[in-house]
Parts: sequence; structure tokens; C-alpha cells
Amino acid sequence: MWPLSSLAQLVLTGSHSITVRATAYTAAYGAVTMPVSSGSITCDATSQVRRTGTVGIADPVWWPADPLAVLSPLGSELAVEYGIVIPQVGTEWVPVIRGPITEVRRDRPYSSGDAALTVSVADRSSTVAEARFEQPTQTHAGATNVAEITRLITAVLPGVTVIDRTGSTQVAARLDIERERWADGIEVLTDAIGAETFADAIGNFVIRPTPTLADPVAWVIAAGADGVLVSKSDTQTRSLTYNEVVASGQRSDGTPPVYAIVADTDPTSPTYINGPFGRRPRFYTSPLLTTVTQCRTAAAGLLARTTGMQATVTLTAITNPALDAGDVIAVVQGSTRTLHIVDTVSIPLGVGEAQQITTRSLVLPAES
Repeated sequence: MWPLSSLAQLVLTGSHSITVRATAYTAAYGAVTMPVSSGSITCDATSQVRRTGTVGIADPVWWPADPLAVLSPLGSELAVEYGIVIPQVGTEWVPVIRGPITEVRRDRPYSSGDAALTVSVADRSSTVAEARFEQPTQTHAGATNVAEITRLITAVLPGVTVIDRTGSTQVAARLDIERERWADGIEVLTDAIGAETFADAIGNFVIRPTPTLADPVAWVIAAGADGVLVSKSDTQTRSLTYNEVVASGQRSDGTPPVYAIVADTDPTSPTYINGPFGRRPRFYTSPLLTTVTQCRTAAAGLLARTTGMQATVTLTAITNPALDAGDVIAVVQGSTRTLHIVDTVSIPLGVGEAQQITTRSLVLPAES
């Protein structure tokens, strides 16, 4: 979650005012800021492009009449900030997305106060993913997975910040990347170290361990007069729940590949390998796994995605623009307190609109 001051957190739990602004970054005009009248940003942990959304601009003067215009989808970036108005203090700005403008739509006629223009925006991972290779390439010999992930990103966006929170020093095995820079390169390198890579709200890239329910609670969503919970629905499922992961490498010389098995061995866990849930293994194979230690790391990362998240929970709450996919939230109803990992979260940009939050199992790499 984006860090919020204690005052802003307190303001969010009661009646408050908001303001939203967008800044376009252009080659011809530099940075240009304009007010936002409506729209919504969605942060989705199951998507390659984690943040996408639409932004309503009330003034029709910003229609991009030429390719170099401020809101042109042919090169301009848009950064959107959500402002929490703190009485007698000022506005605390929370970034919610930065990335390329992908589309601009104009509707006429329009009523005063409505959006004259609707701007679609995606985060910077879309820029990296679109930069596919013209011919097959390989990872660099002796480089770590983190270094290769960083290289694949900065080759497209020179100077962009890539933050590593894994501390991994695992050396990447040779990986052949046919065309897809993100899906066949960055994602494969990331999965091999039990992590995830994404573009954050300010346009930096983050490599971090797969979130688990053991992570610190980022936000408490409580029912009642002083809470922010509006509504809640629950679904229980085991469709993407596994309690054992078998990770193995790939060999082309005829020798047996290395492998490792990581299981849920916590007797108090509902998915305990020897418990009533039963044994349900998942298999993952990657050419980057060349040692047992590497297999164990990858298996542990995948297991973290598939245990302890049996419930699909959909929440409607007062908007907290700082929430991010992967955050751990606590939902409190009466004396019941449950922990959930945020899968998708919407950030409405209009006044008085509620936030939609879904928690469920994360999308996994293809089983093989």
C-alpha cells in the first residue's frame, strides 16, 4: 500500500472531500496538469499489466487533434493522483497510475460537468510488453535473474527505476526468448525466484517476493459506524488451491532433471498435506531451474500463492486510493477478524463512489 499519513488514514474512515488531477508527460509540451472529473483505475494482480483505467476530462479543449497533442495516444504518458482533503491541513496526494495513454474517446454533445473526453491509460509494463523481440534472444551468461529482469525492462525504458525486494542472487540459467519480452522473459525469470514483477503507481518497477498472509496487514476494513465496509459477499472454492508443488528443470541431454517438492506441512493449516483436505500437487517446469535449491525456491513461491486463499471475497468499501493488489487486509465484522490478500481493487475517481475489492487465488504459471 502507498504510505499514508495517520491523518489521511483517519480522514478516510469518515465523511471527507477528494480531488483528482492528471499530469500528461509529453515530448512537445513537457508536463501539463489538468483536473479529472470522473473515471476509475483498476489494480489487478492476475493481469500482466497490473494497473489500467479510464480518466474523464471535462474540458474538450484537450482533444488530441494532432499526434503531438498533450493527450495523444502516440507517445504521451499520463500520471493520475487522488487527493485526500484534510481539513485545516491541505491535500495529501496519492499516486494511482502512471503509464502510456492508449486511447482517447470524445462524445458529443455532453452535459456540463460530464467528461467531454475519456482517456484510457495503462501502466508502464504495457510499454515493456509491447517491445517484443524482432528475433530470438538469450539471457546473458552469469547474470542473476534480478539483473536480467532489470536489463529487459531498462532496455525499453532507459533510466527507469527497478526496485528489488527479494535480495535474490540466483544466477539465471540460459533462457531462450523467442518474441515476448514480458511473458517469455520477465515472467519466467520472476517465477524462477518465487517472486512477482510489476509497474507501481508512480511508474517504477518492483520485483518482490510473492505476497502471503504472513505479510503485515496494510488496511483494516471494519463494519459498523466507524468502519469503511459497505457490503461483503463470500464464495468458498478449492479450484486453485494446492498444498504441494513439484518444481523441476528441463534437460535436453537425456539426464534426469533436478526437482524439489515443497508442501504445506503446518498441522494447523486447513490445507495441511496430511489433513482432511487431502493431497493435491501442482507441477511446474522451467528451463531456468538447474539446481535443487532453485527448484525449492520456485516451488515455495508458487505454494505461497495457493494455500490460505481458499475464499473468494468481494467487498464494497469507502475508497482507500493507497490500496494495492497483493496487500493483506483485515476484514472485521463484530468479533470476527479474517485476513485476505487483495487480488483486484478499483480506485474510483469520482466523488461518492465506493471501492470494489476482490480477494481470491492468484493466476498461476501454466502447469507442465
